Amino acid sequence: MKKYNLLIISLFVVLAVTAQPEAVFDKIVKQYTWNRDGSMTFRYRKELKLNTHFAFNNLYGETFIVYNPEFQILKMNESYTKQADGTVIRTPDNAFNEVLPSFAADAPAYNHLREMVVTHTGLEIGATICLDYTLTTHVGFYPFLDVAEQLQEHSPVKDYQIEITLPEEEKLTYGLNALKGEPIVRRHHSMTTYAWHFQNIPAFPMESYTAGKASPMLFASNAEGENGVAWLSAMKVDPEACTSLVAKLLEGRQKTDEKRSEILRYVIDEIATSQLPILLSAKIRPPAEVLQSAYGTPAEKATLLASMLMAAGLDAEIMMSFPSFATPIAVRAISDIRVKSGDHYLSPLRKDAPDPALRARLDQFWQTGENGVGLIQLDEKQMTLDYQAHIALNDTMASVNGTLINSEDATAQADFSRQQALRPNNGYALYTLPAIDKGIDTWRLRLNSTRTQPMELPCRIKEACSYTLTVDGWDVETRPFRKEISNPVGKISLTMHREDNRLIIRREIELQKSIIEPNEYHAFRSLVLLWKNDAFRTLILKKK
Repeated sequence: MKKYNLLIISLFVVLAVTAQPEAVFDKIVKQYTWNRDGSMTFRYRKELKLNTHFAFNNLYGETFIVYNPEFQILKMNESYTKQADGTVIRTPDNAFNEVLPSFAADAPAYNHLREMVVTHTGLEIGATICLDYTLTTHVGFYPFLDVAEQLQEHSPVKDYQIEITLPEEEKLTYGLNALKGEPIVRRHHSMTTYAWHFQNIPAFPMESYTAGKASPMLFASNAEGENGVAWLSAMKVDPEACTSLVAKLLEGRQKTDEKRSEILRYVIDEIATSQLPILLSAKIRPPAEVLQSAYGTPAEKATLLASMLMAAGLDAEIMMSFPSFATPIAVRAISDIRVKSGDHYLSPLRKDAPDPALRARLDQFWQTGENGVGLIQLDEKQMTLDYQAHIALNDTMASVNGTLINSEDATAQADFSRQQALRPNNGYALYTLPAIDKGIDTWRLRLNSTRTQPMELPCRIKEACSYTLTVDGWDVETRPFRKEISNPVGKISLTMHREDNRLIIRREIELQKSIIEPNEYHAFRSLVLLWKNDAFRTLILKKK
């Protein structure tokens, strides 16, 4: 009996140990001070307790701080590790090393940027990392105070403090997402401080596609809440800088669509993309400089694309997307940037970028125009994919001829063919039906059995696949089937039947919501699991 009691107690101990997080932030403090002359200081402090080897070997062994030394001064106030027995290990000088940020490696205009790598020492289970630094930004670097703080970390946070201080005559516009609470306001020496104090913020959920509306964030601005709008207004197009290049590119092209496509091809393929974090550079380089260097940030490439389109006599307006919950509109919250030309919203980064109207319920859109920058409304679209394929199976090969019609451009059809070898094993072979390149399968959904947070899908979707198969040299062992589900989230239908010497397989699924609430997750999961079930997309073939 004692052995059984000991076993049960040991089991509880194991469960208690495994239930703890890899690490816990005992405290995070962030302090912004915006001065009257336009300079700013940012102070950061963290106290992080390590619970596992994985925490310090893989997650938190180093801290990375990216900054611009031409306009910013980084000062390390304190850095040490307090071990489990109370011993304090100060971070040695050789543990602070500056490197070139990876995103600036192929962009000479940004080679002056630096990333401070702090290697924490004396790490062990039960140790606490303490780091405190101040980043001072000179006048003229930031056009305004712009705060978009993600309040969740990959580990739980026991105590989270944020303070924003600015001159008393300036107004601070602020907003919280997925959290409630008003700041404590203090006034001292003609400055006003807004202080938020949050406790016990859970770690990022181990769930894919977590909805943005469920992500705790703080937004703040001293530009009447329209920082993003002001920044968008500062993106100046310059058609004259592109005139000669555009004339050469468009020789012999008369149709508007041809001109637009060639200009878009050039910006995407010939101008490399530098993924520079927003506001890390003091300016957006002009189109002439971007052309000469042959690389640019997403914002710089958008400005160049608009300039080239206008040089060709085409209309062009720059549009930015922000999450619908981003209030005020912080520059750091930009989720996408496009150039509207005709009825098209062109991405300067990729040709196959989805229509922003697919996210009309999830995002807000601001666009340049003759009267400045304004909020625009897009009618929400549902992605509709219609895939039709004829498949010929012979002794050794599966030959596919298919057509994909995409609702984002109803006039465009993607015709393709492919071949796949059949590899029999003991007289049998398996053949899996080809999937749509843009369909649900590309979302790579990982479906836990339950869910605690809302799920945000890329868009609402209606996907249909029709397969007509002729089979030579094989018997199809898979039996005809009909599987259907309909619920408040959507519906699915999978069928297979024989017509003469052909197999007809039809796969249809419709997801009618882009946000799946936790109480709807079971219904959603049942649809997707059936869609992904190999039993209804793989044929068992037996050699005749």
